[in-house]
Amino acid sequence: MATVPTGRISGPASTNPVASIPSQQWIVSPWVDYLLIILTPLISTPAVLLLYSSRVGVSAEAISVIVTAFFALGHHLPGMMRAYGDRELFSRFYWRFVLAPPLLFLAYFPLYYYHYDLYRAIILVWATWHALMQLYGFVRIYDAKVGSISTVTAYWDWLLCLFGFVLPQLIRPEQVANNLVLWNSLGGSRISSGLLQAIQWSGLAVFTIVLIGFCANFLTQCYRGPRPSFLKLCMLFTTIGLWWFVMTYVDNLLLSVAIFDICHDVQYLAIVWLFNCRRVAVNPQLGHFMRYVFRRGMVLFYLGLITAYGALGLIAPLVLDGAISRIFYAIMFTSTILHYYFDGFIWKVRERANIVSLGIASEKNASPRLQWTWHNVPHLVKWSPAIVVLGLLFSGDLLNPPMTTSHKNELEKIYAQSLMGNPTLPKSEEEQSWIYSQYEQAKFVADTVPQDRNAQLRCAILQANFGNNDDAMKRLEALLERFPEDSDVLVTLGGIHFYRGNADVALKNYLIALEKAKTSRQRALANFKLGEHSWYTNKEDDAELRFAEALKYDPRISSSIDYLRKQSRNQ
Repeated sequence: MATVPTGRISGPASTNPVASIPSQQWIVSPWVDYLLIILTPLISTPAVLLLYSSRVGVSAEAISVIVTAFFALGHHLPGMMRAYGDRELFSRFYWRFVLAPPLLFLAYFPLYYYHYDLYRAIILVWATWHALMQLYGFVRIYDAKVGSISTVTAYWDWLLCLFGFVLPQLIRPEQVANNLVLWNSLGGSRISSGLLQAIQWSGLAVFTIVLIGFCANFLTQCYRGPRPSFLKLCMLFTTIGLWWFVMTYVDNLLLSVAIFDICHDVQYLAIVWLFNCRRVAVNPQLGHFMRYVFRRGMVLFYLGLITAYGALGLIAPLVLDGAISRIFYAIMFTSTILHYYFDGFIWKVRERANIVSLGIASEKNASPRLQWTWHNVPHLVKWSPAIVVLGLLFSGDLLNPPMTTSHKNELEKIYAQSLMGNPTLPKSEEEQSWIYSQYEQAKFVADTVPQDRNAQLRCAILQANFGNNDDAMKRLEALLERFPEDSDVLVTLGGIHFYRGNADVALKNYLIALEKAKTSRQRALANFKLGEHSWYTNKEDDAELRFAEALKYDPRISSSIDYLRKQSRNQ
């Protein structure tokens, strides 16, 4: 995700009211603005949903990987090009541009290895803020184009963007469950189902008040003048509307984020291209690279560079060496956080250079350039709490290293993602403590968000692995009533029956699960469980056929097959 201009647009210091109203209401031109900025959601969303449909059959995971690489990661590059290619800007923020990349790169490793929940929370919170501020920047630009620079209007715009983006994440059950897991993992107190509903209804009430206030202010401004931009309304409707649509209607969260990312990133690429082209035209002192790329006829080269940069996102999952793969993931993390961080100050509309390059006004209405002391010290003070907290956290890791993320992932796969058959606890007290905390957390989240299928399924698996098979089956049967077509629920229910000695009932569930499977992962798992059933009922030929079928859909399941064979030989 990205953010473009931030900060409210200040009015020009001209005494002539006519001179302060730009004659051009478009950022680029009518067809470019509608195609690449305002109506992008109406064009890209049907295309992605068609790819995901049964007619085409592209998985949400595949779409997410492509979007993450070529859109989400790729669109970081234009901002980097300006940060390091604009000599004037680089000179002004020299220390930020020089120190931030290595510090973030180094911070990735302790964050990922020891504090993965904090790592996820940083990405989630900053990405949400980042997206809403990009929309806010766009709507303020459109208003400035028609001379609507009221501070009150700017506040209502910001509030609408804020609640328009945050509220859907408090309503979608899957996202609410994810948020509760993060909240609890970071030490937050338990939130009851009643309190959660109170928060949701309060958020909806506040959003309604904000929407009414926004509309009232818009009508007031239309009456008093200058009239706010109609294009602003269109963009608010399409972008916030898209976010609500993907968060409340699209059933796969990966696909939801991918759909929004495409629109968000296309908007960013369009305005950065325009901005840098105008910047090059009015400032011949920019670097040679900027003057070479951002000129007429080079848009394909511009898109090619973005695609090449985005391809880095495909390397990390393909590299087999774990250490090298982590380096690429660290580069991706650094790129993402730099993108969020840099965009928070290099695109501020109140800066005169940005005003000129965006075509808002030609008057010298920006604040005078501040000296280094006053320009940089407040910025350092603003970030000092985060620096101190992370410093103390990483220092504690050196003195007393906690359990690593990879170790937690291994335990997660064993206890929370698959049935064990014979419940056993890990040997070390630290492992036992962590597994028990996950068990308690899973029960808390499942009870608080009963609508979320994933939370219920995870809790049922943990309950079964802790020996609470009756409670697990009750939870799964209730879940199956709500989602009778869910292959994962059927496989899990069949697994509990199988380990309890009800082989015939288990076989029936496995066969129905295979019939209902919609993804390659689900088909692979159902075939594997059918193979396991045949293996333990002494039908090894049938088992091998099922294993071969499972491997066709997911080669990674070979480790589970090998483990099953090895375990049976040792018995």
